[in-house]
Amino acid sequence: MSLADSVLGKVCIVGVGATPQGSLPDHSADGIAIWALREALADSGLSKEDLDGLIVQPSFGGQGDIKEIGHRLGVEPRVGSNLSHHGAVIQYAAMLIASGMAEVVACVYGTNQRTNRNRFGSSVYHLGGNFDDVYGLSNPGAVAAFNYRRRMHDFGATEEQLGAVAVAQARAAALNPLAVYRQPLSLDDYLDTRYVIAPLRLVDFCMVNDGGFAMILTSPERAADLPVQPVTIVGMGAQSSFLELEHPNSMYHPSQLPNAELLWGASGLGPEDIDALYVQESYTPNVLSALENYGFCEFGTAQDWIQSGRIELDGDLPVNPHGGQNRMTYMVGWHNTFDAVKQLRGEAEEPERQLAGLETVLCTFSTGHWQSTWSLIYRGGA
Repeated sequence: MSLADSVLGKVCIVGVGATPQGSLPDHSADGIAIWALREALADSGLSKEDLDGLIVQPSFGGQGDIKEIGHRLGVEPRVGSNLSHHGAVIQYAAMLIASGMAEVVACVYGTNQRTNRNRFGSSVYHLGGNFDDVYGLSNPGAVAAFNYRRRMHDFGATEEQLGAVAVAQARAAALNPLAVYRQPLSLDDYLDTRYVIAPLRLVDFCMVNDGGFAMILTSPERAADLPVQPVTIVGMGAQSSFLELEHPNSMYHPSQLPNAELLWGASGLGPEDIDALYVQESYTPNVLSALENYGFCEFGTAQDWIQSGRIELDGDLPVNPHGGQNRMTYMVGWHNTFDAVKQLRGEAEEPERQLAGLETVLCTFSTGHWQSTWSLIYRGGA
């Protein structure tokens, strides 16, 4: 049975919840996750007694355990699991529901990575092991800087062109009450910002903050009895790649290409059907790779394609209309699904941020080196 026959169109998101984002010093990661889940349950009109599935993504630092969260909630779901990434969590939940193994599944993430002072750089991160650390490649930001330097060499990209991503996301975040950084950012401001790893500047990097998100998924039949407008999963893709940095083209995130092929083939959709794009961009160059690999523009041209406001809220293809991980929040992709659902339900908090005529959105999620990639297409209604 094909993916289209077995899963797509058979699973809805009926509740989303979020905590404040930023610094939550009086809360543990598990407590933040439970806070977000209570918000999602209230949004859906369901109670914890309705849950027969619970999937948790542990946070950095090893916190966020399903046993602790389930115990504190007082639930005993039929199916429970820890999974390492948001895209995998949502896809697993969808497969559980479509297969009949569960009817109502909660997907949960909470982190206190800021107040817990988790480390993301130095040899602690173990990105390159013995081969790359000795050359200073000890954090994922260095990989992103290499990525854009390679683009500058191969395709003539400029630092000014990359600034269009940061400026667009800042304009969106300024209208998002959940965003941690809502200050305006002009291109001149961008160019005046200090380098962290040239050619990337501070505002090209994601932040590190506390926060939590949760989603409730169920079948269209169960969704029909609930008080909220459902959002349906109509496309899915996944792909892993284990190419090292020295492999040709590995800078351009090769796992996205077969992912896109599966996504478009199974859904019967294409880039022309997408009204908005959400990219898990820990660093701004990742937006360019996603635009190319998912077919929105030709390979090597994204830095040109995004100019003149094309990816802003009123552009041809709004990208990260919540502000992204360098302005809204660093929640390893969970904020993408949350905001996509809100936008598809017409519930963006500020009218100026609500995307007009929105029907179908694509969310992409990737690991730090983009060795694994997941994608989901959401559509409003059941």
